[in-house]
Amino acid sequence: MTMSPFLTVNLVSGLAGAGKSSTARASGTTSISLDGSDHSTVHDAIARVTAAELMLEIHPSAVPIEVAISVVAASDDRTLRPGSEALRVGNFVSVLDASTFWADIRSDALAPLPAVPCATHGEHDRTVADALVEQIEWASVVVINKTDLSSAADSADLRDFVRLLNPSSHVVFARHGRSSTGPWLPPRENMLNWLQQSPGWIRQLNGEGLLTSSRTGLGCVVYRDPRPFHPGRLADFLSARTTESGEILRSRGLFRLASRPHIVGSWNSAGPTIGFEPTSMGSHDPESPWGQEIAFFGKDLDAARLTANLDACLLTNREFVGGPIEWKCLADPFPDWDVDSDSTPTT
Repeated sequence: MTMSPFLTVNLVSGLAGAGKSSTARASGTTSISLDGSDHSTVHDAIARVTAAELMLEIHPSAVPIEVAISVVAASDDRTLRPGSEALRVGNFVSVLDASTFWADIRSDALAPLPAVPCATHGEHDRTVADALVEQIEWASVVVINKTDLSSAADSADLRDFVRLLNPSSHVVFARHGRSSTGPWLPPRENMLNWLQQSPGWIRQLNGEGLLTSSRTGLGCVVYRDPRPFHPGRLADFLSARTTESGEILRSRGLFRLASRPHIVGSWNSAGPTIGFEPTSMGSHDPESPWGQEIAFFGKDLDAARLTANLDACLLTNREFVGGPIEWKCLADPFPDWDVDSDSTPTT
């Protein structure tokens, strides 16, 4: 059998039952289901293929960008396909179930574990909502599937939500994994770099958001302030006041806790759960925010109310002049951060 001189590796992701296998089959390309996202799993899958194009079906627990990175790593292995040109990352396709999406994004249930343990996953705390948000934000093509089982209004809301979270993605509606539209757009020349800049929260913070609100109340509010948060007042807001300004479905950005003045934190919520982690950004790095830069996405958001509630979590003028020495004495109810961890995120 003659091996193709070039292999385009497309990725398709979706929760169980969303229709990613149907979408992969409808694409007409060779498809392989992955149990993990580590380099060896991806390498072994690619080694089995002699076609010019491949569709890798990603397990729901895997982080899409990790699989893309593993594909790039495989492209550097010249023994994988002797005599062939380098691999390239094609489209990353996310398949969403229009009939269950709005219930799933509001769920705090854990995403399923892979059939084969994967070293890149670590402690399993990713929720179904986390998986959905990542699948949207790291996609070049989003397939809104099972539209025949969803109302037209819910499908339209889902399209607008996708455009908020990833304004550059190509959105198509489908039934049984098949769309009435033409072929997907050709993949970008450097898809990995493009994917890293595609999330809507990055674009909103950079002032590049293409959509800030929809006719049905879905929208984005960007919050900025140079002062750090008081840890106690922020904890009170998160436990009791987040719903006062509308339904927050997604929030992402960078923030500062006064009790940890030299650490830039990563703020990350999906559905009803939120997580804070330290970043590797230095406190005085040119790109580090002085205080807060957070994008909030949700339904019927009251920007003035949300801003006022977050302002109330900041240090007061009197507290601010006390400086970092006094700030470190503030009671801090949040879990400790492992600032020496090799897995510390950069954004």
